Amino acid sequence: MKNQDVIELYYQLAELPSSQHRAGLAGLVLMIQELSKQAWFEERTGSIIELSHLDQYGAKLSVNLEGLKSLFDFTYQSFKEERGTATKIKDYERIEEIETTDKKGRATTQKMYYYSVIVPQGAFLSYWDESDEDINKGLWIKLWRDMLWNIVRGVPATRNPFNNRCDGQTYIQDSEKIWKDLNQPDKTIGQSGNYYLGAMATTADNIPTQDMIRYQFLLHFAPFVFQIYRPSTINKDGKREFSSYAIVIPDVADLKRFCHNLPRVLKERDNTKLGYLPRECVIDLAEEGALDIFLLQDRIARKTGEQSIRKSILGAEIFHAEKSGNSIKFQSISYIEPILEITDRYAQIKDNYWCPWFRKQRLLNLLSFYLNPNNSDEEPTETLPWIGFDELLSRIPRKWFEDPYFSHDARQLFNIEILQNQGEITMNAQSSTIRKYAEIVYQVCQSYVLGKLKSKHGLEWKEYQGNPKKEKEYHEKKTKIANEAFLAVRSRTESQSFIDYFVSTLYPFVKKNEFAQFADDLFNKTDEIRALTLLALSSQFSTSNKEDSEDKAA
Repeated sequence: MKNQDVIELYYQLAELPSSQHRAGLAGLVLMIQELSKQAWFEERTGSIIELSHLDQYGAKLSVNLEGLKSLFDFTYQSFKEERGTATKIKDYERIEEIETTDKKGRATTQKMYYYSVIVPQGAFLSYWDESDEDINKGLWIKLWRDMLWNIVRGVPATRNPFNNRCDGQTYIQDSEKIWKDLNQPDKTIGQSGNYYLGAMATTADNIPTQDMIRYQFLLHFAPFVFQIYRPSTINKDGKREFSSYAIVIPDVADLKRFCHNLPRVLKERDNTKLGYLPRECVIDLAEEGALDIFLLQDRIARKTGEQSIRKSILGAEIFHAEKSGNSIKFQSISYIEPILEITDRYAQIKDNYWCPWFRKQRLLNLLSFYLNPNNSDEEPTETLPWIGFDELLSRIPRKWFEDPYFSHDARQLFNIEILQNQGEITMNAQSSTIRKYAEIVYQVCQSYVLGKLKSKHGLEWKEYQGNPKKEKEYHEKKTKIANEAFLAVRSRTESQSFIDYFVSTLYPFVKKNEFAQFADDLFNKTDEIRALTLLALSSQFSTSNKEDSEDKAA
């Protein structure tokens, strides 16, 4: 087939095989719109690249070879950045001695070894990152670049399109090859992991994975629509660590509206810094990235009154990936729809809970309820917010309990979700019974701690309030009593062992008119009662005067 002077490609969202392809179409539209604003592009003669049609359903692209070259020059532009290290390296470019001070404050000199690395520009993304006045130093664009170099282009050999265009170098080989391929747009070729996240050359049944040439073309632009997050893991010392990325791919439903709204969505992100990351990108669960996108859209919709912004995406696909050596490992791939109830509940969890591992369990419960509907007669997980905490609190390192936010979150769980039943998803005939035994456990644990504090140490908050020295003693002794009981319950993982402890230690604080019903709950819902007991005791860890001022009402 003879090469055409101008190729026309028409895409409809409904025909594209995946959310990555639909994101690629949005990325292509945005790339062309922003390319026309580039001063260097205006100086190029003979380039034809335009959107002859764009609506909510799709777009039509008209392009010639010179236009395609310009498109790829913009997509894969990069620059060299000088970096320095105090560790001697083999391939350094220059050495500089700098004056510094040691740990004792003494002046000294130190050798710095400087080297250059190639950094992907990010096309239009740096324009929409308002976290720094220098568009090349923004928090969000750095996060995107790190993801690209670690995941999408994690294998160095796949970075050649960027390397060959560094600092404005001319490179046309890939553009010419793709131009030749696009002259047979409906021909199928092998799919590649360089473009499609998670793609393998063959399936488990040894069937080659393929894609149409005109579809695979879109995948060059998909990463520019990806939203990046950093899921945290908690090490044995209770500190956050970041080794993976959550790549959230919006599943575009309205192409024109999505491309119009994306710049505004990105500019509305929180630019507060947390270490070397934007705080908003730090999440506890990979799926949380999708929930954050939905929440951000909702915030803009409520702020501007444009409710249609919510309709620009069908949902979001989440890839949880990590680089291991020279290979990329995908820990999970999931899909979430923008259900309003999920977004509202997520907003409450995000605002009310501060301890990362505690909040993660609440998010797991939330997603389990919506993504895996419980078809049994049992109470749905999300209406029992303490589900899962029995196992969690029994297996995590004791060092994690030193997080002061842990006791705060335990109090929040009772005060906001259990005792007051605020924001519950559903109500049914069993709710009053469920709230009753949860409330009993909370009051029993509180009465036990305060009772022992008074009988053993003669301490009551009303007598010590206002005396800083006595208040400190009160806090310390109260926390010690609650912690000892907490560890005693934690160590009793067998049902009968826990029941024996509860009956001998805590049961005396149960009201007489509740004996019969609570005894039945204790034996038939032992795991739930144990989880509630652990949470109730941890809520008694004393961390502030405000919390203890409420002891008088206990």
